[in-house]
This record gives sequence, structure tokens and C-alpha cells, in this order.
Amino acid sequence: MSDNKFQRFGKYLILDHLVDGGMAKICRARYLGEQANKVVAIKMVQPQFSNDEAFVRMFQDELNITFGMLHPNIMQVYDYGKTNGQLYTAMEYIHGANLKQYLDRLKEKKVVFPVEISCYIISQVCLGLHYAHTFTDKLTGKPYNIVHRDISPHNIMLTYDGAVKVIDFGIAKANTNSEATQAGTIKGKLSYLAPEYLDGLELDARYDEFAVGITLWELLCSRKLFQANNDLAVLKQIQACKILPPSQINPSVPKELDAIVMKALSKDRSHRYENLDQLNRALIKFLYSTYPEFNASDLKTFADDLFKKEISTDREKFVAYGSIDIIPYIEDLKKEESRTGKIARKEMEGIKKKDDKPKERVGTVRMIEMEVDAAAATGIGIERPKEDGNKTSTRKLQKSALQIQPAAKPALKSAKNGAAPSQITSDKKSGKEKTNSRIMQRPGADNGDSDASRQKFALMILACSLMAFSYFQSDMVESLIGINVKNMIHGESSPKPTRTITSVPDQPESENAEPAAPTTGRLLFSGVDVSMEVYIDNVKTDYVGSPIKIPLNSEVTVMVMQQGHMPYSTKVKLTVDQNSAKIEVPVLKKARVGLLTSSQNYAAGSKLIYTFGDELVEKALPFNDVAIPEGTYQAKVVNPILGTEKKVEFTIEENKKHFLE
Repeated sequence: MSDNKFQRFGKYLILDHLVDGGMAKICRARYLGEQANKVVAIKMVQPQFSNDEAFVRMFQDELNITFGMLHPNIMQVYDYGKTNGQLYTAMEYIHGANLKQYLDRLKEKKVVFPVEISCYIISQVCLGLHYAHTFTDKLTGKPYNIVHRDISPHNIMLTYDGAVKVIDFGIAKANTNSEATQAGTIKGKLSYLAPEYLDGLELDARYDEFAVGITLWELLCSRKLFQANNDLAVLKQIQACKILPPSQINPSVPKELDAIVMKALSKDRSHRYENLDQLNRALIKFLYSTYPEFNASDLKTFADDLFKKEISTDREKFVAYGSIDIIPYIEDLKKEESRTGKIARKEMEGIKKKDDKPKERVGTVRMIEMEVDAAAATGIGIERPKEDGNKTSTRKLQKSALQIQPAAKPALKSAKNGAAPSQITSDKKSGKEKTNSRIMQRPGADNGDSDASRQKFALMILACSLMAFSYFQSDMVESLIGINVKNMIHGESSPKPTRTITSVPDQPESENAEPAAPTTGRLLFSGVDVSMEVYIDNVKTDYVGSPIKIPLNSEVTVMVMQQGHMPYSTKVKLTVDQNSAKIEVPVLKKARVGLLTSSQNYAAGSKLIYTFGDELVEKALPFNDVAIPEGTYQAKVVNPILGTEKKVEFTIEENKKHFLE
């Protein structure tokens, strides 16, 4: 076999396809890791269903049920996740055939299942299902109350080595299901429903017992129990539940076995065995009392006789699969993981330690009031309505925030004389008049003016808004019209830096000194929206669209971050000759995270400590489903109260759940 016939799917090498379905396909695959000789079965969901919310919920429900179960008679789930836009599950590869294939092969040979082998197979099914029915969450002690709901010969696998496995919990009912089955929806194969399903009763473990009884009946009789020309007729047969004992069809079936089968197939579920453990005990007692020479290895001999050709062909295939040079695939996987790891490590790169994290920006709406004394301008007031009453508190910034020069007074006085757009009040104590120009009118205010007055008032508000914008965003206005409004108001001949990341020492001025060379340059951005945050050398900047000033001749690190996404980072260095630059920010990728759940047995005061990038992270134990960026962590569990410390290591993979012992 040439290696170019194989494709890599994440950390698995696809060997061949076993089943191609409409929603998913199942392939044999080889694990590319330390256990590179391990063959698994991968169920790969088609991309269109991998992004369908209903299907994803169903997929997650099955994982919630099967991922924690570990029993020799239940197919084990090793791994799950999403690769190349496809959901997948990596499962135990069962080298064998299902009971339906056994029945079909026996019909071709015109032979029925031996009674002793039939009993042994169903006893093993009972063991696996009873484990599932009584499965309990070890961390919470809560039972799952699983009901398989799809037991049939199709979902019982027999390995060629003689093991029996229950598979496909895809439609199982459990406490962990995200949603209940809709009324009128049939779950499971029609010919294996129990009468209580048609009566609308709540299902329990005895529902699976009825399906197990049907399967045993069909093994003994080599024919279907409920069959008719149409579905309605099948449902009527199930409702009537008139069943012949197996011995009437297969005379080799002992009467003692008839009684066991008919008890399991009772129409009234209260007349069935209490649980599948009781049914298993009855079958084992019958098996070894009637066939004392039977041995479990007889099932392997039986399989060898029926599937000799398939076993021989598969043996040759596996030898060929074992000869594949997997080193190139493993190296390709390591390169991909290395790239992924670098991206994950960059996510928190440059962010300060936990105590120095930049504060989150909170989006609030404030009312801004321009309160200017007509005799002596003072500054800006920020006004917020209080909840108790209609009073409004005004908090003024320091005078240095905005100093109005005396030259601005005539304009304010002329506004006073106009009397329409501004609100003029008198301060009796100081004998000074004040003009209050509100940028945003409080809800419920009613000035009672005429339409003309309201129009004038609106125009005045617009003019004030433009003036305020021109003042506070002077850099942007200057870049558009070439005039710096702030400098014009203050009478300054040259622009002063309004925001620099690194302070530049003041130089002593001299009357004959030449104008100082510029010390800052301008940084523009493209692709940054309001949901993003910009950091310059780890310092958050309030980027609102205007250029950001940075020191010249000094390399700075620029990082753009958005919640739930991987950060974008680059380095920039501006010079006197090239004192401006524009950064094109690409569409940020979604963050790659997994979930970590800890054991509930940690003592009070315990905490998990690990490092991500430059950040030291501490999490109180125990915890459940904590989102952690993808990667491998060297951590420790400490308890200051008990004075204990233990080193631990854990690996987080994208879209997967992980458990910390």
C-alpha cells in the first residue's frame, strides 16, 4: 500500500470506511500517538450536521451517557471533539459482526443459533445493560437512569474472539438528556417496541428487557417476532402481544427456557423480571444446568466457522495497515500541534499579572452638562440622574481638564442675549450668571416652546455637539480639515501631544532655541470595531477611531483583543521620516478552549495553580466545567490550611471535556 492513499483526520490516520451513512460515516483508523498500534473506529459526522443545533444536542446527549461508562459488554468511547468542521467520536474498534449479520449468515446455511450460544449471548447483553441501567455519577452519587431504547440484533456486536458488546446509545433516555422526547415521536426500531411505549407510559429498564426478550426469541426461532405487511399491522401485533413460546417453532428449545423467554415478554411489565440482573441469573442457571460443558470460548469457535473468509481477509488488511510508515503523519501532526500551541500561548501574551489586569470597559450612558460661568469659565460637569427623586448631581472635573480662555466670554454673553438655546440662571451669592447648555436632555423634560423655538434649540444642540467633538477629537478633525480646533481655542501655535504611551522628559526651553523635533508619531487602525480593545505595550488605550500617538524611534507592541477570540499582535517602530503607520487588523479567530472539571474530593481551601503565558492563575477546588485555553499545563494543587502541595499535569484540547483527579 502506498501512503498517499491515506488521509489524516486530526490525530487519527483513516484506514478505510466501514459504514457510509447520510449523517455520518464510520471508519477504521489508527491512532497517531504513543499507542500508534491502536486501531479505533471513528464516527465522523457530516459537516452540515456538525453545525446543526439539534444534531449537536443529540450528539452531546450520547456522549454524556457513554463517555463515563466502562464495562466489558459495552463499546467504550475513547475520545470526541471537532476536527475540520466535523464532530467525531473515537470508539473501541470491535473486530466482528452484529447479531443481524450472524442471523443472515445462519439463514444462508439453513441453520439456527445453538440454544446454549443464544443464552450465553443474551446473558452478556443483560450484564452490559444492567450496568447501564444502574450507572451512577461517581462524583455526585446521582443515578443516570439510562434506558437504551434501541436494543435489537443490529446493536449487539460479537467479536470474532467471542466477546459480546452493546453499542449505539444514540437515542438512549437518561437524566442527562438536554431535552425530552416530543410526544408522537417514535424512538427505536418499530419491531422492537414494548406495549407500554404505545400506551404512553414512562419508560424504565423493563422496556429494554422486552427488547432483549424479542432478540432472544428471534435467535432461538431464526425469524422476526413482530412482522407484517405495514407498520400499522406491526403496531397492532405489539399491542396485542400474543406470542408463541419458542419451542413451538424450534422443538430443540427446552420448556425451562420457554418460561424464561415468555416472562421477559410479558405484556404487563410488572410481570417481567424485576431487572436484567434477574434475567441474567435465570439464563446462567438454565445454561449451566442444561449444558454443563459449555464454555465461553465456544462463541469464538462458532464465529470462526461462520466468518472464516472475513477473518482471513481482515488479517491480511491489518498486516498491511501495520506496514504503513506513520512517521510522516506523526511529524505533520506535531507541526500542526506546534502551530496551535503557539497561537494558544499568544492569547494572553503581554497581559499583566492577575493583579495588573486592565479593567474592563463598561458601556454606560451618561448625561453631559456644559456648565460655564459667564464671568469665569470653570470646566466640564458630568451629570447623572439619581434614583431618589428627580435631583441631578453634577461632578466637575479638575480645572486643568479644560480651561476656557477669557476670549471665549463674548460668545457666551451673546448666547445669553439670544435666550433661546441656552438656559440662563443667576447665582445670587456670587452675583454671576451661568449658562447651562445640555448635550442630552433628561427624559420627561418639557420646555413648552413653540415649533420654531424647538428647531432653533435643536440647531444649537447640533452646533454645540460639533464644537465639543471638534475640541475632544481635535486630531481626527485636523486630519480631515487641516485645522486643530483645540490649538486655535488655546492660541497654541504647535500641536501638543494629547496621548502618549511612554512619557517624554520635558526639555528646558530657550528663547533662541529652534523648534524641537517631533517626538511622537501617529498610528491608525483598520478592522477594529467597538467590541475590540487595543493595547500598546500592555497598556490599554481608549481607541475611538482617531490616531493613537506613540513615541518615535522606539519599538512598541500593539495587541488587539476581543472576548472569545485569539488576540492579534504586531510590533511597530516609527521614525521622524516615517512618522505614521496604518495597521490592518485581520478577522480574529475564535479562541480554542476546552472544559476542565475537578474531583469533588478536594478539602476546603484547596486550589489549583498554573501559569498561562505570563499570567499566574489560581482556581478554588473543586470546580466544574471551567473553560481553559488549549495546551498542556504543569500545575500544582496546594492547600494552605493543611500545608500540602502536589504537582499535577493536565492537557486541554479544544471543544473537549477533561477531568482532574
